[in-house]
Amino acid sequence: MIRGDISNELPRRFLVHIDAIAKSETVTTKKFKLFNQTHNNINLDSVALSRLYVYTVKVGVTLELVTHYHTIAELDEAIELLDKAGTNPFRYHSVYESIENIVQNLPFHPEVLGVLDIPARVLMYGHWGVTFRDMFGG
Repeated sequence: MIRGDISNELPRRFLVHIDAIAKSETVTTKKFKLFNQTHNNINLDSVALSRLYVYTVKVGVTLELVTHYHTIAELDEAIELLDKAGTNPFRYHSVYESIENIVQNLPFHPEVLGVLDIPARVLMYGHWGVTFRDMFGG
């Protein structure tokens, strides 16, 4: 904040990997009975979303939904489902090339408080790595 102007202040935020709040399944369908077309269905966990929504309201942080293996169209579809339900805790969403790309960008974003991900990958993020157990105690 410079002279009371908050427009240049970066909001504190957590990156939330989609694996921490959803289960993905790959569905293959035939198009014109000749071509196989694959699509990832995203099944969101409503309990995890509820906890994140309450957390953002209490603490005042912003959440960004990130992934590395979904397309932006699939991520937009998941965000639209959340918007229709009225329970979207995410202000931003991004698709990265890989987990390594997320990790490489973390030092350049001082506003990022942590990355919420599954326990198998949380150590890749260093001190930014957080699980649900770390955030909510269980």
